[in-house]
Amino acid sequence: MKGMGKQYKPLEEALGYEFRDKTLLQQALTHRSYGAAVGGKDYERLEFLGDAVLQLVVSTYLYSKFSNLREGQLAKIRAYLVSEPTLAELGKKLKLDSFLRVGKGEEQTGVHQRASVLCDVVEAVYGAVYLDGGFAEAERIILAHMPEWDPSQLPLIDAKTTLQEHFQQLSQKTPTYTLAEESGPAHNKQFVVEVRFEDELLGVGYGRSKKEAAQEAARAALANLDIL
Repeated sequence: MKGMGKQYKPLEEALGYEFRDKTLLQQALTHRSYGAAVGGKDYERLEFLGDAVLQLVVSTYLYSKFSNLREGQLAKIRAYLVSEPTLAELGKKLKLDSFLRVGKGEEQTGVHQRASVLCDVVEAVYGAVYLDGGFAEAERIILAHMPEWDPSQLPLIDAKTTLQEHFQQLSQKTPTYTLAEESGPAHNKQFVVEVRFEDELLGVGYGRSKKEAAQEAARAALANLDIL
């Protein structure tokens, strides 16, 4: 246990939380390929739990802080804050890829650096914090690592609407979204969506749902077109 404590200390310092039960953190950092190889547990159950805790924390925060926003606006902001790209970026910041345990066969594929995996591990770590320290500690950690933003960013958060309004003003026509790729097991699907305007590719987005991938494609388009 002492060795495990030293191993994860840099991550705990970056996270801002010291685990009493280090095995929970170890499980949160164990990919299915590694868990299967050693007959141990992986992060998937913790990910399931952490996702629910994350949703509740962010929902409560938005509800309390922005009494002037309508339900639809709150939902769009929450979707952005808990999206794969947002959580994957946090995973990179915390350097979770360097702590993730993966099977030898998966090491060469770069699985530990995939956005989908980093997102899952962040949720698993949140689940581990919840089990180890309770809801109050999980809430503290989640809010501490939530990206800075304000309601003025709604045009970027709801990028599809912003992009659609832009083209409607120019030509009364709207962009089209196409599912370019779908991969992964049923419990962890990955989608790639392309957005075009009159056959011109404007942007490509990735996500764990078609809706999320479409929003990411729209954000990429807004960036490429330098609209915002």
